[in-house]
Amino acid sequence: MTPVRRERRLPPLRRIRHMEETRSARHALSYVFCRTLLISLALLPRRWGQAIGRGCGLLFYGISPRHRRIALANLELAFGGDTTPRERARLARASFAHAGMIMADAAYFPRTARLPMERLAVYEGTEHLREAAARGRGVLVFSGHFGHWELVALLQARLGVPFTMVVRPLENGRLNDFLTRLRGVTGNEVIAKYDAARGVLRALRRGRAVALLVDQNVRGDGGLFVDFFGVKASTTPALATFALKCGAPMVPVFSYPRPDGRLLIRYGPPLETARRGSIAEDILVITQQCTALLEEEIRRHPEFWLWMHNRWRTRPPASPGRAPGRDEPAHGAVARSLP
Repeated sequence: MTPVRRERRLPPLRRIRHMEETRSARHALSYVFCRTLLISLALLPRRWGQAIGRGCGLLFYGISPRHRRIALANLELAFGGDTTPRERARLARASFAHAGMIMADAAYFPRTARLPMERLAVYEGTEHLREAAARGRGVLVFSGHFGHWELVALLQARLGVPFTMVVRPLENGRLNDFLTRLRGVTGNEVIAKYDAARGVLRALRRGRAVALLVDQNVRGDGGLFVDFFGVKASTTPALATFALKCGAPMVPVFSYPRPDGRLLIRYGPPLETARRGSIAEDILVITQQCTALLEEEIRRHPEFWLWMHNRWRTRPPASPGRAPGRDEPAHGAVARSLP
């Protein structure tokens, strides 16, 4: 498909988004809008702001057919005949509402950082995190876009094990800098995923915890294909690679909103990373193990995962067909050589 033909197939709003000549104006407007929205929300009680965020998430579900289609296709792929279309639509709406709540809650991070911990969260398994940190090799704390991953990161520094967070930077530089400052109000560091290797190694040598989310689709040939809900998904090998190279323990963490407004944050026991075969084989085994652990949590509480993300977009070369919610032919490649 030629670029001209592809552009004509895009909806009008997405064509504007892809136009280089409007980039600066769009980024400036987005920055002003987000700052104004978060400042306005911060004037309200946190519960009100979270409720508004949920409403915005539901509104986005209604006005974004592309993301709604991806979420429903992902749910059907994951749960198949175990759920009805009505149940999948309910889970998709709950997921959108939950994502909206998390975005709105960022308005309260400066205030949240000063509140007593017992008003914000209930912890389980913190001994696993502290014991892993005591080994002196740093800690690889992993999770997915599940529960309230942003609040987990914000509060962990107050446990005495601050985070170095690996994130994908936004194209909008001013907005990205603003979000980076919000994420760092408790002493966390943020490094861009595109140049993260040296930063991660330095952080581990300093005994810090490094946060990695392992549930995003990896485009091109940079991912490993592991089973996720019974379907091959292109997954980052970074977590397993760092664990094997540095000997840093891997600690899973998941969170669950409670009816009383607090967050249940549960750290699991460190995963073993002993060498058993070639390093490429070990990285694949560990990546599958971590992905399976995440899948277990999502199956228990599917409404807390980000179903609008096109998780199965990249396909193995031998897999025909199209990725969920996309018009373009499915594509993918075998992971590139690993050290």
